[in-house]
Amino acid sequence: MIRQIPPIDKEQLIAGLKRLKLKHIRGIPNDVNEIAMAEEAGYLDFLGYLVNYEVNGRDQTLENKNLQLAKFPNIKTINSFDFNFQNSVSQQVIHDLSRLDFINNHENIIFLGPPGVGKSHLAIGLGFEAIKAGYKVRFYSFGDLIDDLYSSLVDGTVRKKVRTILRHDLIIIDEVGYQAMNQIASDHFFQLISNAYETRSLIITSNLDFAEWGTLFASSSIAAAVLDRLLHHAHVFPLKGESYRIRSRMIPLTK
Repeated sequence: MIRQIPPIDKEQLIAGLKRLKLKHIRGIPNDVNEIAMAEEAGYLDFLGYLVNYEVNGRDQTLENKNLQLAKFPNIKTINSFDFNFQNSVSQQVIHDLSRLDFINNHENIIFLGPPGVGKSHLAIGLGFEAIKAGYKVRFYSFGDLIDDLYSSLVDGTVRKKVRTILRHDLIIIDEVGYQAMNQIASDHFFQLISNAYETRSLIITSNLDFAEWGTLFASSSIAAAVLDRLLHHAHVFPLKGESYRIRSRMIPLTK
């Protein structure tokens, strides 16, 4: 038995799309109608077009939301990194890491080097790739992370705070090395690293060599325990060279 498709007015259509929470399609009914008449597509093809439009819209909305929640200080991409200036790291290796297998394998990435050599750029760039792939990412400067852990100590919610941080697939901790920790902060940072071990991926940037990490913690034993967990499944990149920021501000000499 062939059914007749009843006519529907625009208000009914919008109401139905709203009820089904199809907000992306709901915003383009006139455009959709023009496309259908111009393309003369089959019903299944046209239905597929509508479904893809809604799915892509939802994916973009989720990406934008996760990008806001990541709290990057700025947006950096791997493609915008100057591998010619910073040639102590392999472009191919970084692009291989941008396939994000390290997240699925719960591996860590550690960038070491002096200020301005591109550590934070690479960390944010990989984090941005992770967000585009649907992963949840959280960026912290080391100082902000320690402050957050301290503030949660006041109301006794340190464990809850750590669990909240570990809800992310990738945690970026930037600028480790500019702030020493007392016993309490050392213990809390160790708790975070210990709970992330083999369950989450971390990207760490630091201006200190590993031999100097003992100066960050209240004791060398805590530093050793943190490094033991960080380095067990890790990709380590010692970056060298001049500061990119200083180079960009230099005035060329003229004859």
